[in-house]
Amino acid sequence: MRPRAVVATVSTIPVVVGGYMLFDGMHALLLGRYFGPGVGPWGFLVSLVGVDPASMATPFVVQGFLWLFFLVSGFYLWWWAWYGRVVTAIATLVVPPLRDCTIARSGGGPGQVQALVEVVAKRLL
Repeated sequence: MRPRAVVATVSTIPVVVGGYMLFDGMHALLLGRYFGPGVGPWGFLVSLVGVDPASMATPFVVQGFLWLFFLVSGFYLWWWAWYGRVVTAIATLVVPPLRDCTIARSGGGPGQVQALVEVVAKRLL
């Protein structure tokens, strides 16, 4: 039997991260600006590459959808759901434009590292 605290934590992270990314991306697509006072720290990195930060709304929506999709897939115990969660966590951590997906807009990295560690720990338990 899995500890309820681990299951609750591992289930909460995708809801918060994915839900906020989906909300923020949809907000940008529908209203033309991201939620909050401005884009997060990732906007500077995207600007260096020559991409307009406002054009990154669609990747936010896709990434948020993937977080929630693989969470629900795990509830149905589909064998590939665990791999999808790990790939989504790594993609969110590695892809610089998608790093800012926490509600506090603090850079996004620590939340994804924690999510990845907890997903792997849940698999090993």
